[in-house]
Amino acid sequence: MNLRSSLRALTLAGVCALPLPAGVLTFNFTETGGNVVVTASGSLTDSNAWSPYGGATSIASLIVPSNGAMAFTGTGSGDAFRATGTLSGNWTLGFGTGTGANATSYSGVSLSFIRDASIAGVPFLVLPNSYNFSSVTPTPLSSTLTFTGATFTTLGITTGSYVFNNGGDTVQLTFGSGGGSGGGSSVPDAGPGPALALLLGGLGLRQWRSSRRARTAA
Repeated sequence: MNLRSSLRALTLAGVCALPLPAGVLTFNFTETGGNVVVTASGSLTDSNAWSPYGGATSIASLIVPSNGAMAFTGTGSGDAFRATGTLSGNWTLGFGTGTGANATSYSGVSLSFIRDASIAGVPFLVLPNSYNFSSVTPTPLSSTLTFTGATFTTLGITTGSYVFNNGGDTVQLTFGSGGGSGGGSSVPDAGPGPALALLLGGLGLRQWRSSRRARTAA
């Protein structure tokens, strides 16, 4: 493998290993082993964009594609919020025609999101109690729903690109392992970290020195 190919592979491996940028919450849907699995991951940082609404709440673990709802709360509870920041993005309603399905199993923290929430009049969110919105050390979110024996079709899910922005935070849907319906993730990456940048720079410098010595010897 030549240097250019090696650097490209190293860069890709380093970027893929990085965590999601702060302020991005992703719900990834996959069809795997005859089941549909929904995995939530990421964090939210803009406390000014989410206003407390109604205190603690709980709901069954489910999805409702027709109004863009996902609930990972099981029998637990969390704090409810309304989206009150500047709203944008192409995700304006649901993500399919399905009218609702309860999950077979659930794990992780209490977490819910409803894009078209008639109860609050705006997008509605439930986070773990005392969630930390800090942009420096936000509380990580991680939860999973499993729908045994289901497919995207039977659940009434329409795959595609769904991105919702509220102030400085982004909530998005991806489909399939690693991302969007067309293949490849729509999750923004943070770019190579300092250690990776130094490593790439060192490799390039060593190659330049080796080439220079070869030309001088010739």
